[in-house]
Amino acid sequence: MKRMALIAQVVGVSVIIFILDFLFVPPNDGSILIGLLFWAGVGQGVIALAAAADLSGGKWIKEIRPFLMEYYPLLLLFPIAFLIFARHISVYAWAAKPGVWLSQLFFIVRNAAILLLPFIAAHFYVRRAKQESPKTRQWAVLYLLFFVVGQSFLAFDIVMTFEYPWVNTLFGGYFFVESLYGGIAFSAILAGVLAYHDAARFKPAFNDFTSMMMGFALLWAGLFYSQYLVTWYGNLPEEVSYISRRMETPLLKNMGVYILLTLFLIPFLSLVSRKVKSTIPAVFVIALLVFSGLIVERLIYLLPVANLSVIGVLLSLVLLGAPFIYLLIRQSRGLPLTPN
Repeated sequence: MKRMALIAQVVGVSVIIFILDFLFVPPNDGSILIGLLFWAGVGQGVIALAAAADLSGGKWIKEIRPFLMEYYPLLLLFPIAFLIFARHISVYAWAAKPGVWLSQLFFIVRNAAILLLPFIAAHFYVRRAKQESPKTRQWAVLYLLFFVVGQSFLAFDIVMTFEYPWVNTLFGGYFFVESLYGGIAFSAILAGVLAYHDAARFKPAFNDFTSMMMGFALLWAGLFYSQYLVTWYGNLPEEVSYISRRMETPLLKNMGVYILLTLFLIPFLSLVSRKVKSTIPAVFVIALLVFSGLIVERLIYLLPVANLSVIGVLLSLVLLGAPFIYLLIRQSRGLPLTPN
């Protein structure tokens, strides 16, 4: 019943997005992609954490794992949102002169399918996990495969084609690691909320998620730097145009600094402290900063090359995120409040 209620909510939110998008966002505007890329990464990343823990035999996630799995019906929102984006396909320069691979219909169908497959795999993975079926690990592998390939494909197909024929082979790996980073940040918030109600049960998982956030801040910095290293060491001047276009204006340059601060320096340096790492409000602030950094990074991808509007970006972020916030609140209210 709970699952059907969430799916009904997904359908309702999709209808609202379609109506508001049609009324307030012009056809040549790609703003919905900001919310889609951000929340698809976070939502798929949350389920990927549970699947990875199953494969690795991680016991630390046992208490919070059922709560993470409850988010899988929300993954259905993203293929629907992408189909809503279909009317904005003219935002791509190649849409005026489509080819075989970059043809409008093929582009829409394959990316909608890529967003749908993780939902299907997550459905069977969660069902098998709840039944404690021997096939749980098989579906966990399949989900992680769709997650990694799908997020990489979104980077190459949805983001990179704005710069066609620019190519960066590291971009896909960078993208799905960021999705895991976002999923960890959301899971830390969830664990912290639950720890307020039952510290003995959920505080250990909360501490583990904060440690993972610190580790992924360092991993993100390594992947961020490696792209520049390959460009310089491999002598690839054709890749410099992407960076130079985003360093031409003070606004974009400052956004780049903000991304570095919120995705690496602040999380890593703050979470080195055990006191900060175990303080729930402080971790909430750091997790929200990570979210803001991921959103700003998606903005810096598209601002120089796509038409975006403030109202369109806000609509996509708020409406696609509303089901996640609603479920988070409902999960917290489902537990009795106990002293920490």
